[in-house]
Order: sequence, then C-alpha cells, then structure tokens
Amino acid sequence: MKRLAFLIMLIISTAAVAQQQGIGLRLGDPMGVSYKKYFGRTHAIEFGIGSVPANWNNQYYINSFQEYPRYDGYRYQNHTVQSTLYLQARYLFHYNIPVQNMEGKLEWYWGGGAMLKASKIQYRYQNREAPFAPARDIINDIDLGPEGIIGLEYTFQDVPLTVFGETSLFMEIADRPATIRGFGALGVRYNFFKR
Repeated sequence: MKRLAFLIMLIISTAAVAQQQGIGLRLGDPMGVSYKKYFGRTHAIEFGIGSVPANWNNQYYINSFQEYPRYDGYRYQNHTVQSTLYLQARYLFHYNIPVQNMEGKLEWYWGGGAMLKASKIQYRYQNREAPFAPARDIINDIDLGPEGIIGLEYTFQDVPLTVFGETSLFMEIADRPATIRGFGALGVRYNFFKR
C-alpha cells in the first residue's frame, strides 16, 4: 500500500512539474524551435535549436574571410553558406508588468546563457598573382560564447499560448574572440500549463 501511495504521488508530482513548460517557433536570428521550462513564477530555462537563411550574416562571413591567415594574398569573390546550426541554452529571470484591465499576463525577462553556432561556408576567391585561376575552399566555422538576453512575453489568459520578442548580445570566445554580435527574434510558444 505504501508503494502504491508513493507511486501515485510520484506520478502526480511528475505530471505537475511536466506542466510548467512550453514549446514553439522562434522567427529571427536564429530561426528554430524554442523550449522553455518555468520554475515558479520568476525563473525559467530555455533551450533552442535552429538555423538562419543562407543569405543572412553576409558581412560577417566576408570579414571572416579577410581575417583568416590562410587567405592572405587572395582576393575574396563570394561565398555560399551551405549549412548553419545554432544551439542555445539560457537561464532567465521573469518580472510581471501590471497592466490594468488586461487579460493575460505581460512579463519582461532578462538572463544569460551560451550559444554555439556551426556553419559550413564555401568561399570562392582569386590569387592576386593569378586572377584567372579562381579557387574554392570549404570552411567549418564554429562560434561559441556567452549571451545576454532581454525580452518581453505575453501569455494569453484563455488560450495556452505565449508570444514573445527579444534581443540579445553574443560575445564570441571561440573562433573570433571578443567579437560582439546582436540577435533578435519574435516567437510563439504552446504552453502545457496555465501561467
């Protein structure tokens, strides 16, 4: 009987904990899937996986070409981003924004985390001494670093949806140390609970 009671309590507590989460789409840089797990009313963790369209961040990849020592003496022609994968992990702090006569819940949040970006880029370039002999090269670009986030989210009262908008700053510690980049996104999440 004690085992049965323990098992029932375990299932109930697991179900209650499992309800404090949401999953949805993130549109922006990066685009992908966002999973958020809430702890009480003021803390959350978020994980994201995504990519970007091939023509985004063009200037970043041109600058990268010019900074790679292996391309000294070569002239950049163009590049193609063959694939990009983003992974994000964040810890967030939420604060209620009281608005009179508003159904639902409006919150602002901030936090920190880490981002990993892996891209495969094909560069086309020329040797300045042999301009009629174009060359190609494929680079695997790995960027890793901390990220600071600030955002706003609205959770509907009668519908299990949250819409959000956020901006973040990312500082690379791997591949181009101390390079700071800005990111932004809008998104929507389906909630498995009522906030």
